[in-house]
Amino acid sequence: TRQAEVKIKIFDLAGDFVDDFIGPGQAQTANEVRWNLHNVQSGVYLARIEAKSSYKTEVRIIKIAVVK
Repeated sequence: TRQAEVKIKIFDLAGDFVDDFIGPGQAQTANEVRWNLHNVQSGVYLARIEAKSSYKTEVRIIKIAVVK
């Protein structure tokens, strides 16, 4: 399996930075990150996920709904 460095940046819908995470990721496995929502309001957020290995870099944008 290939390992990648994964960077996740979370923004609110206004485009303001909220949080970020950096860590390893393994191909073809379930990778999870815990996000502490203590200081986060309910709403919709965008996460920019970048995975960079020695072979290539992939970027995805996903929506996250926080409901408290």
